Amino acid sequence: MKKIIWIDVGTHFGQEYNSIFGSNLSFYSNIIKRFIGGAILKRGKFVSKEGLKNILDLRSKLRKRSNEFHSIFIEANPKIVSRASVYLRADEVFNLALVGNSQDPFSIKKLYLGVGDELSQGSSIFAENDAVDKSTFLATMGITCDTFFYQLKLHIEELYDDYQILLRLNCEGTEDEVIYSLYNIFDNKLKMICGSLNDVKRLRGEDAAQKLDEFMDEKKLKFVFFSSHIYSWPQAHNAIMDLLEN
Repeated sequence: MKKIIWIDVGTHFGQEYNSIFGSNLSFYSNIIKRFIGGAILKRGKFVSKEGLKNILDLRSKLRKRSNEFHSIFIEANPKIVSRASVYLRADEVFNLALVGNSQDPFSIKKLYLGVGDELSQGSSIFAENDAVDKSTFLATMGITCDTFFYQLKLHIEELYDDYQILLRLNCEGTEDEVIYSLYNIFDNKLKMICGSLNDVKRLRGEDAAQKLDEFMDEKKLKFVFFSSHIYSWPQAHNAIMDLLEN
């Protein structure tokens, strides 16, 4: 049986993974809160009736095939890893920050906290990130992308002969280096990228964002926006189901 290796870089509290595989109690509680906030109070964007029906239908179908997924979570913030229950459900968890290959293979990095909150989604190893508080940080292990993914490939191929990779990422500016490295190590095993790539342009500039777009076009790497926002879920869930069936 083919395995889908869900590699999630910058997992945070696993909102995207939980939109499919989280408990029914937390999922439906979340839906109700979002409905009240978005559809009734007009605070944020909800989904149409058709979109909600699509979410519920695909969630049910994907959960029935959960044994076809192998989840690997990579999160730099040790406080989040120790508190979020989603990490207990993952097949593999790595508490580290992936860094560029020009750096030492292993290093201790400062993880600057978003708005000084140790559980913030916006924490970053980049001091130039305007969204972080440069006076507050946590120590985290930094490992270069190539070092990590080379070892990860050896590990995965001890487990599975037939697999494809779904990369979900939002890692505050290192998305391009993660994608380049993962593709260079795993080649065409990387089938789909989902998450957000906005930080590449914001932190690295227009040229870096354009270079990444051209690379993904050249390698025919499909990208689907997938975030904690519920309006992103119908398209992302559809794409994941297509990956399973093709």
